[in-house]
Amino acid sequence: MNFRTPLSALFPGTSGRLLTALVDHHTVDADLPLTLNELSKSAAVVPTQLEAALFRLGLLGLIAPRRKGEAVQLVASHIAWAALHQLTDLRSRIVDTVRERAQAHLRTAPDYLALTGAVIEGTAAHPADVLELIVVPPADALDDWTDAVDALVTEISHDLGNVVVHRSARDTQEAEAMGGASAVRVFPS
Repeated sequence: MNFRTPLSALFPGTSGRLLTALVDHHTVDADLPLTLNELSKSAAVVPTQLEAALFRLGLLGLIAPRRKGEAVQLVASHIAWAALHQLTDLRSRIVDTVRERAQAHLRTAPDYLALTGAVIEGTAAHPADVLELIVVPPADALDDWTDAVDALVTEISHDLGNVVVHRSARDTQEAEAMGGASAVRVFPS
């Protein structure tokens, strides 16, 4: 999965670039109209290609009715904007998913679990970009605990569409050193 530009990954071509530019604009100032030249520049789409895509967005109600060549006015209160914003920043959803899957797969919660790598940083642009789990097993971990972590890693990799790996540490201090300042803690929350 491309976490850097997820809308372009999900909607290839003009539509994805246009949606990305409009979501960015919605974030900054949804009430300010956009000229076609401004939108063309931010979406990297020629104005003639914009018209067909804008027509479709108008049919969905995401933009106000307009004539060909007129500025684009977002319907800022449209219900779809919130969902589109969520697609542009999946970081919190990744943390929640890892937490939920860990609780389901691991009979005993890890003493520490953190995430690092391009996926959690939001810079992953290719399926080979990695999400790394840094794990400190609980003191009372059973013999099959490592197998459960392997199953967890496999499932998360499948769900994200990216490579997921894990490293184990002896204690929280070692794990924090492995993850560095950018690591996102999952357990304990």
